[in-house]
Formats: sequence, structure tokens, C-alpha cells
Amino acid sequence: MLLRTLIIFALAIFLSCNAFAMQADSSVSITSQKDDYQFGYNAQTGNVEIKQKLSTTYASANYAVNYPITEVYNNHISINDVICKVDGHTPKGFKPVYTYYGEEDVFYSDAKVCYFPMYLPKKGSLGQVTFTETLDDPRYFTNIYFANSVATQKMEVNILIPRWMRVEIKELNFNAFDITKTTKYISDGDADLITYTINNIPAMEQEDNSPGPTYIYPHLLVLCKSASPVAGKQITYFGTLTDQYAWYRELVKNIGTDETIIAAKSKELTTGLTTDIDKIKAIYYYVQNNIRYIAFEDGMAGFKPEKADEVLRKKYGDCKGMANLTKELLVAAGFNARLCWLGTNHIAYDYQTPSMAVDNHMICALLYNGKTYYLDATETYIGFDEYAERIQGRQILMEDGDKYLLSRVPVTPASQNADIENDEFTINGNNLAGKVAHVWKGEAKENVLAGLNSIKHENEDKAMMQYLSNNNTDYAITNLQFGSVDSRDKDMTASYDLDFKNAVNTFSKTIYIDLDTKKDLGNDVIKLPERKYDYWFPYKTDVDVTTQLAIPAGYKAGNIPGKLDVVNPDYEFHISYTVLPGKIIYRKKLIINRTSLAKSKFAQWNLDIDKLNKTYTQNITLTPITE
Repeated sequence: MLLRTLIIFALAIFLSCNAFAMQADSSVSITSQKDDYQFGYNAQTGNVEIKQKLSTTYASANYAVNYPITEVYNNHISINDVICKVDGHTPKGFKPVYTYYGEEDVFYSDAKVCYFPMYLPKKGSLGQVTFTETLDDPRYFTNIYFANSVATQKMEVNILIPRWMRVEIKELNFNAFDITKTTKYISDGDADLITYTINNIPAMEQEDNSPGPTYIYPHLLVLCKSASPVAGKQITYFGTLTDQYAWYRELVKNIGTDETIIAAKSKELTTGLTTDIDKIKAIYYYVQNNIRYIAFEDGMAGFKPEKADEVLRKKYGDCKGMANLTKELLVAAGFNARLCWLGTNHIAYDYQTPSMAVDNHMICALLYNGKTYYLDATETYIGFDEYAERIQGRQILMEDGDKYLLSRVPVTPASQNADIENDEFTINGNNLAGKVAHVWKGEAKENVLAGLNSIKHENEDKAMMQYLSNNNTDYAITNLQFGSVDSRDKDMTASYDLDFKNAVNTFSKTIYIDLDTKKDLGNDVIKLPERKYDYWFPYKTDVDVTTQLAIPAGYKAGNIPGKLDVVNPDYEFHISYTVLPGKIIYRKKLIINRTSLAKSKFAQWNLDIDKLNKTYTQNITLTPITE
């Protein structure tokens, strides 16, 4: 399942002290893996259970390999037994560790991990590990992934489904993989045995800015719809979206929030404010500013928000707790606010597929004056009616009493995230001297504010100078002033005096000048053929730079580079120079309109980046008027 897969990768990295970027571990491989899943009815509890037996054989490619074994479980999964054999023998002192899983700034409400190191002494040593488990609710049986953090030679997945159990299995991302499927009727038990056999599965590898696992790796999406295990007993899971919403609705209907506490806080936040929008912003920004987000958004369980007054008291919460607090404060102030479930763009599915694997996030919706505003308080520095890329266009399941509403988060243009710079320069010997002014909007603003707010106040100026100069020691900044680091309603601004050293060269009275101080995107060539997956930009961007250069007395414009205009639906690059009396205006506008760049477009992207870099290398020249 997805949570298990992702946490195993994270733990493997942590336990083996690898670098941040996840790469496949070449010290071991999986020679064989057999995962058996069997639905059964527990008459004592009255629940349908899934028995899981996960058997894996590891082979060492080196001597003295210490390989971490991890298995994630939670309140709905119990580990009944763990067996480990190395070269046919149980390792001396073998003792798995069972604990809750968490790390800095991340809290997994019920996720636990069983782990132990497996020492493979020789090259060719075989380690055999078997986990026997029980999952007590088919709703949580969502994904089966075929790929592992190391290469797998052969894998077999067996799913035994009694005919009293209604299950749909979707096969995803099977292209280009050697996968076969067979189905066999088992008369003893009146069940169907579905078997998948997979050969030569490459290791999962994490590339920067790549799509989520649901877009990439071969896996099964298991949709448990209903069961009738004994006569007269009918259990409904997620046969339809209505079923899924009904289950979610039960989780949020009777949370037990102390409404007196929430009403008092809502009144405190809105006292003295005269307009509805000001009241709404005061509540939304309060949650953004004061409630620390610490949860893990891909959690299998924990779909029930914590009481709003508890989140308020503790000053921290996950997305569900923050959304519920936002909603309850708004409702207490007289507004029509609703809870919403959604899957961020990390997930390939939407609500056409009823499953707990569809969503990983919760936000609050405000219905006001005929418009719906989506309030995601986990986006700490984004403004009201602005939307982070990860939720733009995503399908929303919104509560509406015992019914639900389906909608989508608006898709905003790149201009929401404008990064604007205006420069005025004069030539001072070999330097460019002048003033620079910046304005950041949307997610560009959020990026800057998140960085500034992550450091101590006394280090803000130094950090901002490093950011603005991109650590270029020739970029000397003085008189730095920047706007409030707490305001959501205002754009983030910065202004400073600049002495850009060695930007001017003179040969035989001709002055050569490089007017572009940043060369945005110049290093963003995609390495081919190393890159395996599509490239996803963090958010749409709109870089807009205007630089004015004063022409010194006695000089005129000489060589002026030509224009650059690259235009396609995904991105645009524009560079131009305009000569006016006494000055030259340099204009650069770089726009990323679509955040997903397909592999098929990498070659063209690299060609266009090459055009951009060639334009960057073309200096303007100034020559004496007398020549």
C-alpha cells in the first residue's frame, strides 16, 4: 500500500544514512517476492479481514551488507509474526523493534513501524523475511505496489477473493513492464484466486520534481465495495462515492467540539471589524499564523479531524484539524463554511474512483455571495483567494449535510505568482551601480516568506542578501529594506542599492556590459537520457525584469542583441532591448504556464534553454559618439 511504500523508503534512507535524494541501493537485490492476500470473515468481530503474508528473499551483491528491513502498520493492521533467515539460519539476537513512526515536524497519528537490520555477511548471502499480518477493515486495503526500493527479479501477488466479497481491481501503469495475470476459481471456499507475476522490476528511484508514485509505478488499486459473508448480513464499503461520503460524514458529524470556546475565539478575532471579508481574513490568517502544521498528508488512517477547541488549545494540528478549526471559527461568525476532502496533485486519481486512496488532504470551503473560496490553512503564507499549485484544478468533495457537492479548485494563471524586478543602473568604472526593487506575489511570495520565517529574526537581512545575490560575491547589496514577513494581503517587497562588480569591461574605448544579473532558468537544462520521469515545476512562474541603464555622457548605443521570443503552450521566454535617448531598457519575461513538462518535450525544452543562454551571453556595447 502507498503509505507503507513511502515510509519504507524514508526509513531505509534514514537508517542507512544515505543522502536526501533517494537512489536505489545496489548492495542488495530482491531475487523473489511473494505477497499473498486473502479475504475472510471473522465471526467473533463480525468484520471482514484481509490476511497478508509478505515473503521476500534478498541477495547480497557485496560483503558485510547491513540492510534495513522495515514494515509499516497502524491501528488497522496487526503484525502477527516476523521471520528472518540469513543463509538458512535465524540471526543471533534477532529482535524486531516495534514503535510509532515520526520525525521532525511530521506526526503520523497511528502509523507504526517494525524494523530491524539484516546483516548479510557474504557476497551472495540470501536473506529471507516473512511478515504475517491482519488488516481488519477492507476500506484501508487500497494499493498494492509491485516496485520496491531495490531491484526485484521476480514477484508474485496472489489475491484470494471469496465470491461473497465484491472487489474491483484496477491495473495502473502496467505499460513497459513484464506483468502477467491469471484467474482461477477455487471451489473449496467458493473464491477466485487472482495472480499477478512480474519479472525484472527496476528499483523505485526518487527524481527531483517528479510526479507522485501513483503516476509512475505499476500497481493495483483495490476497490472494496461490499460483502455478504453470511446469510442476512450485508456490509457496504465504498461501492459508490455516496457510500464513501457517508462514511466520511459519520467521522466528522459528531466530533464533539466545545462551541462555547470556539464562539469566544471567533468573536475575539472579529471584534471591531466592519466588513465580512475582513472578518473572514482575520479568521483564516489567524489559523495560518498560529496553528502549526505537523501532520503527514498521506496517512492511511486518521480521517477524523480533531476537535476544533483542542487544535486551538494545542496550537498545532494536521490538515484535518486546521480545516475543521477554520470552518468552526467561520461558522461561529455566521458564515457558511464547509469541510472539503481532496487529493493533491501528488495523486493520480479523483472521486470517479471511490477509495480512501483518492484523497490525502482536507481544506475548508467558504460559500459567500455566490462564490466559493477554498481556504487551505496549511499554506502558511499564501493569501486569501490564492491557490497553491498542488490543489489547483483538483476535484473537491464538499460536505453538504447528508449529501455532498463536487467541485474543483480554480486554476490560476502564472501571473498569480509574479516575480517582478525593476532596476536602474549607471556605469561606475567596472561596476554597475544603482537601485533594485522587487515584488513577489502568490507562491513566489510564499517561497520567500517561508525561507525568512524559518530563520531567526536577527539573521533575516543576511539571509535575504544571500537569496537576492544568489551567493554571488560580486553582487554587493546595501541599504536593504523589505516588507513585512507576516502579511498575507500585501505583496512581498524588497529594495536595495546595488554595486555589481566586474559587470562592465572596456576595450579600446568600447564598453561591454552584461545587463542580466540573474540569468534565470539558465542552469535548468534537463539531463538526457538520465532523466526517467516527467518534470514537474513546483508552481507556475512569471518572472518579469525591467532594467534601465543610463548611457554615460559621450557614448551611444553600439551593438544591441536581438530579441528572443520562445512561445508555446507550456512556457514562454521573451528578451528584448530598447534604445531610448540617454538610456537602454532591457526587458526579460519568463513564464511557466504549465507545471508538468512531459518527457517527450525535454528535447525542445533544452533547445529553448540553449537559445535563452545564448541570448544571455550577448553583451550590449557602448561606443564613443565621435566614432
